[in-house]
Amino acid sequence: MDPRAQMTAAREAALAVLTPELRTLVVTGGDRVAWLNGMLTCDLVKRAPGAAVYGLAVARSGRVMTDAVVVFDEPAGRLLVAVPAPVVGVLRAHLDHYVVMEDVEIGAEVDGFEAWTVHGPSAGAALEAATRAGACGGLLDRTGLGGAVVLAPSGRAPEVRAALATVAAIGDAASGEALRLERAVPRFGVDFDDRTYPQEAQLEKRAVSFDKGCYLGQEVVCMLEMRGHVKRKLVPVVVEAGEPPARGAAVTDDAGGVLGEITSACASPTLGRPVALAMIKRASAEAGSRLLVGGVRAEVVALPA
Repeated sequence: MDPRAQMTAAREAALAVLTPELRTLVVTGGDRVAWLNGMLTCDLVKRAPGAAVYGLAVARSGRVMTDAVVVFDEPAGRLLVAVPAPVVGVLRAHLDHYVVMEDVEIGAEVDGFEAWTVHGPSAGAALEAATRAGACGGLLDRTGLGGAVVLAPSGRAPEVRAALATVAAIGDAASGEALRLERAVPRFGVDFDDRTYPQEAQLEKRAVSFDKGCYLGQEVVCMLEMRGHVKRKLVPVVVEAGEPPARGAAVTDDAGGVLGEITSACASPTLGRPVALAMIKRASAEAGSRLLVGGVRAEVVALPA
């Protein structure tokens, strides 16, 4: 399927994309929900039925350690926490450190699931088909088009893929990346990292609950939200022409002053122009701001609803 057709599937039906960069921690025990709720920025207690939850693990400094998707596998009495592979060991050690008297156990196995992200208005139907084939998952819309996350146990991976294909188009990695950038979905380790505050990555509305109970790092995250502002922000950018800029390419103003840099970019099948995410100075981060990337005109656009 060509890239434009895959984008159409994500907007009008469903597009399923294998997400091999994720690994899954398994958390069990009677206190698992309340305990993990105190370790992540998202609200696991008030989640909608059938939903997965997207959140962040932050250090006491308020900076992001990683992002995470939490799937409730309620029949098995466990939480499945999908995180980027490079940080899974660090996160597991971090979480283990904070298990004291709670009835919580974090399994050692992290490669037991194949992860899929599903985008589009028919994502719910794709999730149902995958669940019937033996997967776990939940509704999770990170693009504004509708969405779900599917975790297929390794022993059921072929059956789950076949089930997804009955409802959704199976996308490739390039189209998954294009959709991610068209919809301004940042990726940990690429667009933001452990030096980043949630507000710098503009994740405070997508991944942080400000009315839940305490969690590790809450004080700094809340102080930034209530009393101050960050000096830089991650923003979606559309480049007027040419090839997609390289990661790390300088973003400047008309006078040549450096405002920041490109964190990721690709050619947009939908727009026919390069789209990118860029970490730039807050003063230039408003939608409509005009920039230069490698001497080519570019514009900051609004985050998708």
